[in-house]
Amino acid sequence: MSALDILGVGVCLPGTDKPTEALSPAVTGTPGPGWLDVAAALPGRGYKRLPSACQYLLAATGNALADADGALSAVPAERRGVVVGTDNAGMALLDEQDRTIITQGADAIAPLTAPYFAMSLFASRLATEHRVNGFTLTVNSPRTAALDALGAGARALAADRADVLVVGATEESLPAGEPGADGSDTGAVALVCARAGGPPPASSYGTVRVRDAFLAPGARSGRALENAWRALTDDGDRPLQVDAIVDDSPVGEAVTAWLGNRGADLTLSPAGAGALTPMRHLAAALAARDGHDRIVVTAAAEGHVTFARLDASAHLSLNHPQQNGSR
Repeated sequence: MSALDILGVGVCLPGTDKPTEALSPAVTGTPGPGWLDVAAALPGRGYKRLPSACQYLLAATGNALADADGALSAVPAERRGVVVGTDNAGMALLDEQDRTIITQGADAIAPLTAPYFAMSLFASRLATEHRVNGFTLTVNSPRTAALDALGAGARALAADRADVLVVGATEESLPAGEPGADGSDTGAVALVCARAGGPPPASSYGTVRVRDAFLAPGARSGRALENAWRALTDDGDRPLQVDAIVDDSPVGEAVTAWLGNRGADLTLSPAGAGALTPMRHLAAALAARDGHDRIVVTAAAEGHVTFARLDASAHLSLNHPQQNGSR
């Protein structure tokens, strides 16, 4: 199974820019608009009027690249790749554009934001920013998009489509009145990744492998889950810690019940709207550098279930600069 070496971790979250605080930012609840100090997080021209989710992604990636100490710039542009997972990054913007068209007409839409009705523009803007001329992909699967982006990135590296990847997840709070708006994901996480098993990196947070499964909505069978679990634990070295981010849908309940029989140290977290929370769990586990293997799993009501296993034994000493604060 393809695996990723994690060379750098960056976050842009309300109340913190420290990956170690990815699960406990100072701000609770759903932050209002404008929580990011764009001038501090993204110095320079051309960022102020970008969609918020794009700003978050660029800021988190800047932090991750600084953390990775030049790993992306060390390879040719055609050997760099980007994979971005998101669920609701463009929802607030589309809502705003709809209101603008209704009240003022289409000509009143800000030209810089107009193309972002296409979700692939978030990854494209990131690729342009860092001269990524190779593999570029956007993943939009509900709830699981961020972990799916890691799986897609691992396969791309295994297929020799790139040497170094930025895998990011970005979300913006849903507009008020939308289902799940309260507590919906906002912010971004970015990881700088290389193919595990190649030349040993100078430093690494560890390796990550991803496996997914699908449960038909309403189904209770655990066979697909069992296959995915065995693919990640077939060496008998079963991790003791599992973070499950699930909702109260039938699929979420089925996954929770199945995990309860794994004999692992299971932590359940409520899943809100968006794909960022599972990536925050993974970033926090990577940054903890506590030597503990861990599985992060999340499930969508539509049936998609994704597991990401962190192998902390692959951790190599790190001497990375402290990340810049953005607020």
